[in-house]
Amino acid sequence: MTEPGEQDEVVVARKPNDADARGILSLTPDELKALRRSRKHSGGEAIHVTRQHNLSVIRRLLYANGPQTRPELARLSGLSLPTVGGLVSELVGAGTVHDLGVVAEARVGKPASRVAIDAEGNCTIVLDLTHDDTFTGAIIDLDGTVVDRAQISIGGAHGEPALDYAVDLARLLIKRASSQVIGVGVASPGLVDDTGLVHVADRLRWRDVPLADTIQTRTGLPTVVGNDVNLLALGLSRFRNRSGRDAIVVDMANGVGAAVLEGGEPVLGEQFAAGEIAHLTVDPGGELCPCGRRGCLDMVVGAPHLQRRVAAVGTEVLEPAGRTLGEVLAPIVIMLNINVVVVVGPGGLVEGAFADGVVDGIHSRLRPAIIEGLKIEVGANDPDLVLLGAAAAVMESQLGVR
Repeated sequence: MTEPGEQDEVVVARKPNDADARGILSLTPDELKALRRSRKHSGGEAIHVTRQHNLSVIRRLLYANGPQTRPELARLSGLSLPTVGGLVSELVGAGTVHDLGVVAEARVGKPASRVAIDAEGNCTIVLDLTHDDTFTGAIIDLDGTVVDRAQISIGGAHGEPALDYAVDLARLLIKRASSQVIGVGVASPGLVDDTGLVHVADRLRWRDVPLADTIQTRTGLPTVVGNDVNLLALGLSRFRNRSGRDAIVVDMANGVGAAVLEGGEPVLGEQFAAGEIAHLTVDPGGELCPCGRRGCLDMVVGAPHLQRRVAAVGTEVLEPAGRTLGEVLAPIVIMLNINVVVVVGPGGLVEGAFADGVVDGIHSRLRPAIIEGLKIEVGANDPDLVLLGAAAAVMESQLGVR
């Protein structure tokens, strides 16, 4: 296994340059049309699906409400007491729930025992594959607490070596885990479908890589893979803002990408390309983009390009850049009736003049009645949000917890 920092045994091919980083634009129209979201199965699996649904109901109730007795769970779920008793026994046997024992109550009758989600006794393994030279990972328990961290230097590797590094990092964290691991969550750059297939991730030179299946096969654990910005938004929704409101989340750190949350869930789009705003033309006469067109949004507000312009011209470029982003987001806000906009990036870049520009740009395009109910947050990125989102995706997949 490759330990963090080791890279002697890996053949590192040349690192992709900016001209390779076209993302969804590297797909042909026919390839893009061929992508379709998978449909849910039905029919003969109905009994199994019903039981899994009922187990998820119990887990969600315990996660949201804390310790409960079996009669309380029956009342909250609408299921019969014998059914709840069987479901709880199954969850206790799996180690997901633990019995707290009898709780003394001031009432007549046999005292009931309470059960609770064993948040510390279960954990997720999560990976962030979005950084240029390093893959990072963590062990996160069911309360969203980061228990341990690890990273592996990949030295610009891509293709199969990069995939091997991801598996090595997952195995390292699994080995370190002291509690039951319920699954692996992975944040990948690029276009990722709902089966964990990475259709295109140019920086890693991945095309149609079955990332979820590969990691699951090589670790023996259920694996969920998602686009990094979607998972960042999910982490924000689950662990930083539990209101579950609709929101637009924009990440500028590695170029510009966006996610749309509807009821706290990322909107994927029919071809899994929702939020791919980097190559939206905002200045037809502007700087040439690696995609071949001029004036793409990424060239104006993506952190690497914006930092370069600040170094060359000065901080006076920040407010206009923020305003451009705000003007792009305003039509999305009104079309989807969004109440929350969150923009994150390097703190020294997005705070201050850039943030003022974002707010002014959005406000300049909307009526006062819409502005009044709109919350706009612009600030430094929390790198743990992507990892927390990956943990949330595993919890939803394996426990039904939202």
